[in-house]
Amino acid sequence: MAENELTKAAIGFLTIVDNSAHGLFGGYLILNPAGRPVEFHCTAPVRPNRAQEILYGTTLKPYLYGEQIARTLIEKSKILPKVVCFDQSCALCVRPLVSIPAILVENANGRDEVPENQILWHKNQIFSALPGYPDDIPSVRKVLEDLVIEFDFMEPFERIHNAILEAQKGN
Repeated sequence: MAENELTKAAIGFLTIVDNSAHGLFGGYLILNPAGRPVEFHCTAPVRPNRAQEILYGTTLKPYLYGEQIARTLIEKSKILPKVVCFDQSCALCVRPLVSIPAILVENANGRDEVPENQILWHKNQIFSALPGYPDDIPSVRKVLEDLVIEFDFMEPFERIHNAILEAQKGN
């Protein structure tokens, strides 16, 4: 595959790091099917104020993770990946706000079955779609078919965490 073809089949990985001293940092890493980075973005720290904590209640975390952080990062990117993978379920609430399939990636350890239209098992990992978006699963199947190498879908989240920690050292 040429580099342009690799970029067209890109995969996004988005996570949020909760730093008790500074707030929430979002990181978005886009990889080509060979597992190489083609784009990376991270946010400045986001910290809700007391009024937001009171008014949003239990909806605050999904709002911050999905609507504020994830949406901003996805809209900021230049490359449109085939799918965006998340490691935190509350960030999936971004799905109705973006045109890209959004998938939760988890390790399969001890997981019970869920409806086939909302889940895909691959190696020792589970890919789940947000209820109401079962068509996102075929997008993941296509991404898996296009991979140039086999890789652990949880590993890119470690890269993002490490990149955010490194960026914080510079501040």
